[in-house]
Amino acid sequence: MGQTLFVVWREAMEALLVIGILYAWLNSFPEGQKGKRYLLLGVALGSLLAVFLAASIYGLSNLLSGDSYDLFLIAMQLTAAVLIVQMVYWMNQHGRHLKQHLEQGLSKQVQQANWLGVTLITAIAIAREGSEIVVFLSSTIFSLTSATVLPFLLTCALGLLLAFATFYVFQFSQRWLSWPVFFKVTTAILLCLGASLFLKGMEGAFEFSLNYDWNVPDILLDPAWDISAILDDSSPLGSLLASLLAYRAMPAWFSVLSFALYWLAVYLLFKVIRPHLNHLAKSQTQQHA
Repeated sequence: MGQTLFVVWREAMEALLVIGILYAWLNSFPEGQKGKRYLLLGVALGSLLAVFLAASIYGLSNLLSGDSYDLFLIAMQLTAAVLIVQMVYWMNQHGRHLKQHLEQGLSKQVQQANWLGVTLITAIAIAREGSEIVVFLSSTIFSLTSATVLPFLLTCALGLLLAFATFYVFQFSQRWLSWPVFFKVTTAILLCLGASLFLKGMEGAFEFSLNYDWNVPDILLDPAWDISAILDDSSPLGSLLASLLAYRAMPAWFSVLSFALYWLAVYLLFKVIRPHLNHLAKSQTQQHA
């Protein structure tokens, strides 16, 4: 459940930061005091939307079986991996302006005395963070059983409590702790989590293909190395590293190639494609100026 704990903690921290920005802005002028109740309503609605999405995925898991179940689980794992990379990319592009965008949206609604607009902006922001939690953990939610539902919910609750505690510490210790450093470190771990989900999905797809006797080169099935004597991925620590960092004690060559493919794609996206797109956008802006 280490993966669940980290995702809930990290995304809840981001949601709390959004709530903190909105609350501080409303608290900065007299008219904004009226909007606090609408802010809380937006938080409640956004949270309910995320819970509804989680319940829908869990309900769908009870309707599928056999190959349909396996294929949907594989699709959820690969989709979650892609969305993690997309979310990290978006935050790198727009995260520094998040506070400004949120405050501008609220300012417009307050000027028009549209307090329900405050609720809508807040609900969308919170639902976005909540839906990210649900999507990133979709494969876990999809595979829940009656025996694992309670531990999963308790882990989610613990993640939320840790997020509140961490947010409180950051708010009162900003001299020693840095939000940018926090998000850089946790973003790196998120990308590693994306690698873990991508690897699980690719390994699942590979195993599924073997059931249909597809012509698979034998070398892809051979282990690349074996360090299980040092740290087995079935041990508590090994299991945690497997869920968060895609650790494998004895990976097949197919797993190694899949892992390399993921990080190659991440490198190209952040180090080649993004600088090129930023350069094009800057050039277009200068031409229009």
